[in-house]
Amino acid sequence: MALRVLIVDPDEDWLDKTASLFKEQLYEVEVSSNGKDAQVKLYGGKFFAVVMNYATKNHSAHQVLKFIKRAVENNPRVLVYIEEEDVGDEDDPLDKKLRKEGVDEVLIKPFEIDVLLAVLEGHQGIGDLMNSLPKRKGQKPEEEISMEDGSFTAVKITEFYSLKAVLFDVYIKLSSGRYIKFLHSGDEFSKDRVDKYKNEKGVDYLYFHVKDRKKYIKFNDHLAKKMVKSDKLDSKNKINMLKNVTEKFMEEAFQEGIKPVIVEQGKQICETVYSLIESNDDLYIHLRNYQDFDPSAFSHAYLCTLFTASIIKQFEWQSKTMIESASLACMFHDIGKLNLDPELLTMRPKDMNEAQLEEYQKHPIYGVDILQTNKSITQPVKQIILQHHEAFDGTGFPSQLKGQKILTLANIAALADQFSHIIIEQNLKPVDALKFILTQADIVAKFNPEIMEKFIQVFVHPNKIKRDRVLPGKSRMVPSKKAS
Repeated sequence: MALRVLIVDPDEDWLDKTASLFKEQLYEVEVSSNGKDAQVKLYGGKFFAVVMNYATKNHSAHQVLKFIKRAVENNPRVLVYIEEEDVGDEDDPLDKKLRKEGVDEVLIKPFEIDVLLAVLEGHQGIGDLMNSLPKRKGQKPEEEISMEDGSFTAVKITEFYSLKAVLFDVYIKLSSGRYIKFLHSGDEFSKDRVDKYKNEKGVDYLYFHVKDRKKYIKFNDHLAKKMVKSDKLDSKNKINMLKNVTEKFMEEAFQEGIKPVIVEQGKQICETVYSLIESNDDLYIHLRNYQDFDPSAFSHAYLCTLFTASIIKQFEWQSKTMIESASLACMFHDIGKLNLDPELLTMRPKDMNEAQLEEYQKHPIYGVDILQTNKSITQPVKQIILQHHEAFDGTGFPSQLKGQKILTLANIAALADQFSHIIIEQNLKPVDALKFILTQADIVAKFNPEIMEKFIQVFVHPNKIKRDRVLPGKSRMVPSKKAS
């Protein structure tokens, strides 16, 4: 069943054009050129979303919003777009007022209709996606197309999952700019067709449009939540599934910006991370042996998130809220690099000159600046991001904080960050990366000794730590005299 959308705008030409484009995307559309008529339609019908011009007359946008709060039971998503001159100043922004009145998203004109469609799609739940999908038996014929490579994102063919009906078009890449659409949106999923390309043609990756990334994230997070609770799937497969959805989420965040809907998706993924760690006794065995790391920024953020959550889990004072907040911070810990010179993104700090290093060391500050106005990001999350390069011995940046002046969760994130870099850059198994860190006194000194102990416990049982005396300096965990 198509999702119903009400579009409210005094410009009737714009209404007609926008309604036609929405219908092409399989929405059921109602239009109103004034607020009074919009209220009548809202009272008499159930809508997935309301898209409204702030300049709406004959019952203003504020009046319509009050009516939705008071008289509309189904709680539609509400998107309001405003002129740039109406934005207001930093101390009293209009978007902040509108959000208090129940608006989910605020767009500033001018914008492309595709942006509007993408924002609405971001608010669709997995149930909305499935219910609005036109389903058919069998599959449409395969179709060769030409399109820019930048329009696509890839997933390993062995790690592609689908509903019975395919949520979006799926492609095989023939060469640069040439693709075969072999599964169409709404097709009945064909495992045989996928296996044919994998086994007979040697295809390693499937491709889908970047615009469909939100659908991929929603479905795979939904699937990951279910699989995490299943006893039929081992931890390695659960980690892989979560890695896929997290990486696509990071692509979306870094390429599309940190919008409220993206932050909300991140929170949901963090909840899945917590559930994975909470429900799997054998998780740490797989973390110890897990090697399938793709050396990209997105994989680094995922590894930092997973190892941070795993370390926090070792503390008695840990909580679901702490793990989810730290996980969200780790996902966005390097977002400030978007404000750096692109040349620096290809360099490691040890290869930078003094001026480059000084600029690079500002990226935690830039990260907080980028997130500062995002009301969905809490202050503790911002503080972890700001301090994720501070060191316990005072040698970190950007503020050279020392000892207890550093948030414990930030020092944990710093350790997971460095650990993840070592795994990727030196191509080491996690347990070998752990051994490497423990032999480097200058690295060990950067972290609270208690955090180092808990870090070791992710990979080694506490009794084995005592027996083998594998401990950082200044450790309070005293090896047993009986053990030798």
